[in-house]
Amino acid sequence: MAQITQAPLTQREKYRAECIRWMTEFEPDLFVTFAFNRWISMDEAQRTFEEFHARLDRKLLGRSYMTRPDERTDYRATIEKIDTNIHIHALFRMTAEQKSRFVVEAPSIWKKLFEAGNLNIKPIYHSEGAARYITKELRPETSDRMLLPKHKEKKINIAA
Repeated sequence: MAQITQAPLTQREKYRAECIRWMTEFEPDLFVTFAFNRWISMDEAQRTFEEFHARLDRKLLGRSYMTRPDERTDYRATIEKIDTNIHIHALFRMTAEQKSRFVVEAPSIWKKLFEAGNLNIKPIYHSEGAARYITKELRPETSDRMLLPKHKEKKINIAA
């Protein structure tokens, strides 16, 4: 019987595999796509998404949400198609109550921030599959497209 040998993983493949592992271990609840439906810079897309997250947590936790980092919603997100149809895929983890309120509140928050945009919200049944999907464009050289909550960002480190 012939032995099959696999080529060693490239640096890009190792980076993506580590991102997939890390996002799978995060155990997200919701897969959300934030569509802008018009041209927007990557920086503006990131700022808009971060503003969405702040408004969401304020809605869910009240005005003191900034002083309650352990109760805030958490996510791992990536920006895709920056030159054609820019959008953000996000994996959110939250409590059951936050999840049910997210589905109700998120579309109107997003519409106020980006009138041309829309959301696609789905439950996650297979974390690894969701992580594979949102990392399809991630490489060490595109790592600036990975978005993390500002209140958690300093605690996370992905080896390249």
